[in-house]
Amino acid sequence: MAIHEEFSDVLQNLEFAVVTLYRRNPEMTDYVASRAYEAAYERYRAEHRGHPPKPHGLTGLDAEACQAVCDVCELRLGRSPEASRIKPAIEPITLEETIACLRRLARSVNLHTNRAGRQGYLNFVAHFVR
Repeated sequence: MAIHEEFSDVLQNLEFAVVTLYRRNPEMTDYVASRAYEAAYERYRAEHRGHPPKPHGLTGLDAEACQAVCDVCELRLGRSPEASRIKPAIEPITLEETIACLRRLARSVNLHTNRAGRQGYLNFVAHFVR
């Protein structure tokens, strides 16, 4: 089964975090989303390999987007305090699955930016995220 089918709920959670930020900051571009997904990917890939994550060096809106993405990842990994409060309980995903979801979203940003410009990805996913 394709990643976008098997983990559509995780992908939507991550996209919701980015789109929420976009709606508060309409000047935001796909580049911010891309940097957030890439930084989160690097963080969780390092963890999976048993290495300490390197500082991402992001600031401003980029850092805020990265934090929002990482917060969702922590929730979906079952490591966030909010995870225990959600009823019905969400089945935690693995680091490998988290990494795969982040890689899929980074590719989606590139695809939609190439097709529709600086906010192509954000405008596309905003139609599906409420």
